[in-house]
Amino acid sequence: MGLPSGFTVLHCVGTILLSIGVLLHIVGLATPSWSSGSFSASSQTTYVSGTIMYGLWKFCIGTDACVELPSQRLTDEWRAAGAFAILGMLAGLGALGLACMYFVMRVLAKPDMNILKLIIPAAGIVALLCVVISTSCYGGGVHPKINMNTAGFTSVGIGYSLILSAIGGILICVGGVLFYVAGTRSPQ
Repeated sequence: MGLPSGFTVLHCVGTILLSIGVLLHIVGLATPSWSSGSFSASSQTTYVSGTIMYGLWKFCIGTDACVELPSQRLTDEWRAAGAFAILGMLAGLGALGLACMYFVMRVLAKPDMNILKLIIPAAGIVALLCVVISTSCYGGGVHPKINMNTAGFTSVGIGYSLILSAIGGILICVGGVLFYVAGTRSPQ
């Protein structure tokens, strides 16, 4: 069984990439491992070691003990990273929603969808720009301060959440651009 009229494989690939990108970005946004590291402390009688993770809104010691970051701890860079991460998520969700709307409108044989062919890649590009700003604010403004202010920490590195968010933003943009390319190659 082939694709309905007006659909191409690029439409499907673009929508799949949009879906995966949005999912990865949301997971990166929600998990508290934008910075992660290990710590150790010892006294004459005890030795304690474990992992520590910083997210956009939470701080975790180990895997179980997570607390909200106090507002006085959140710098302007930290707040900007969180705000742009949310804006990136909203732009990605918008691109994905419009891609789904495009499919529904094609199935219903609604002819005029040229505006969607332009808005979907624009939303994908906006999502990528927001994710780049978010990860840059965190990586350049927040992460170095965590490294400097952590006595007793043996290492603090970039965590998987920041990486997932960045990969998600890239996939959202690529999916939107593929959707645009598919729209220019397929008949109205």
